[in-house]
Amino acid sequence: MKYLLFIVGLVFLLVSCDSNGGEQELSGSEPGHSKADYFYPTDSLIPYIYVFQNVNEPLDEKILRIYRSETDSANALVVEFYNSDMKITEGYTHDINDGFKVLDHMIVDGDGLKRQAKLTSNTFFPKDMNDQTQFLSDFPSHLDSLTMIYQSKRRILEQDKNVEVLGQDVPALVIEDSVKVLFANPYTQKSSGQGVMITRTFAKGYGMVAWSANNQEIMYKLEKILPNKWWDEYGPTPQIMP
Repeated sequence: MKYLLFIVGLVFLLVSCDSNGGEQELSGSEPGHSKADYFYPTDSLIPYIYVFQNVNEPLDEKILRIYRSETDSANALVVEFYNSDMKITEGYTHDINDGFKVLDHMIVDGDGLKRQAKLTSNTFFPKDMNDQTQFLSDFPSHLDSLTMIYQSKRRILEQDKNVEVLGQDVPALVIEDSVKVLFANPYTQKSSGQGVMITRTFAKGYGMVAWSANNQEIMYKLEKILPNKWWDEYGPTPQIMP
């Protein structure tokens, strides 16, 4: 069970402002993607913060920090994942002009070091009921001589569902995410790992608002949306390297 929790935690380590916000509108979609309105809002350069709570362990929270970044090559949406200690655990950069494909994947390993992943396949968000995405990345593990391989295959299970999000009834997609995490030794050519099936709920105008695994034994729900002013006050202090 501890190993399953590690795998699921890795995936989530691997989303309207509240009444104190108002710094941005949570809206926006990209043409050419039939389900784009269900992905995270893409029209704000000012970050906004999603706070998720573990339904079964209320003190366990996950935090997403989401913002648009304009680069020379593409308009990108950055989604950063933080744990309840507000330490970054993972980050994705999505191309909002090309079906939200992943441009960059960063993960923090067991030693607290940021690892830049090599992407083999980068589709991430299914565009209709007939679409299945495949995301495949690998990076050096914190374990000596091992490479960690992360694979995610997603498809839409249900598209005509309504869910409650922060007191409102909102249209939603239910997405099945088949995840495998492998540890491979390139010298011995041996590998080991485990898979987990995750159910993710994406609400129109919000993005991901819930996810669960292991028959909902592990389940997180969106509890609040905070403005960037909150992050400026309570977020992690940037580390200054000597």
